[in-house]
Amino acid sequence: MKRRRVGRREHADPFMEELNPGDASEPEGRGTGGAVTDYDGDGMLDLILSHGESMAQPLSVFKGKQGLKNHWLRVIPRTKYGAFARGAKVVLYTKKSGAHLRIIDGGSGYLCEMEPVAHFGLGKDEASSLEVTWPDGKIFTRGIAEGEMNSVLEIAYPLEEDSVTKPTAIECGQGFSMNENGHCADTDECIQFPFVCPREKPICINTYGGYKCRPNRRCNRGFEPNEDGTACVAQVAYFGSYPSSASRFPPHSVHSSATLLLGLGLYYHIYSL
Repeated sequence: MKRRRVGRREHADPFMEELNPGDASEPEGRGTGGAVTDYDGDGMLDLILSHGESMAQPLSVFKGKQGLKNHWLRVIPRTKYGAFARGAKVVLYTKKSGAHLRIIDGGSGYLCEMEPVAHFGLGKDEASSLEVTWPDGKIFTRGIAEGEMNSVLEIAYPLEEDSVTKPTAIECGQGFSMNENGHCADTDECIQFPFVCPREKPICINTYGGYKCRPNRRCNRGFEPNEDGTACVAQVAYFGSYPSSASRFPPHSVHSSATLLLGLGLYYHIYSL
């Protein structure tokens, strides 16, 4: 089987094996495009693959059948002209699992485009409130009534007088609290509860909608201990409360590095004279 690099892991094999796809195999040949959508309206996402480019393209449809009794919610933001709001950010706050983020994009693959719908599969959890942010910065917040679960919500572009509506009391969910602007914001449990972590994992790290505890293990730069403290893994930085794979350095480190490089440049310039 093929082996493909999937990530960095200190002192460990960074590769994984590709397994037999089973039901996901393609009898019509290798796919050239794919999209995920709820084409039959049952709240379960289905996978559609196209085959071929220049001639008639047969389609393979893989229908989702598991979890039909779970809760779900689909949100469709609109622009001021009624079109699909590409680039809108949809955050759904739940009663147990915190916040769930979706972005309405224009596509995510070759020759394919995803549906302009924010789909949330919630399992046994329930939604409490919804926040939509349009690309121009307009924000709309509203509560989710119990009878609105397992349905499709169309969110119109808000006017000035209804940018925030509250048909039901807004609940931010576990790990979040209401800020002074009436929006749900992440709660820093590490500051609010400084002794929340056990003795064997004393280091508290705030995450979006929660926190994690890690052991006081020393790792090389760019790595951090994994959850059980048995290995050092590649570090993941957080920007704006959402994960990012980019590195993050404190401002004074960047400033010091720039000053050092400038000093070395002046030194070599004077030396060459």
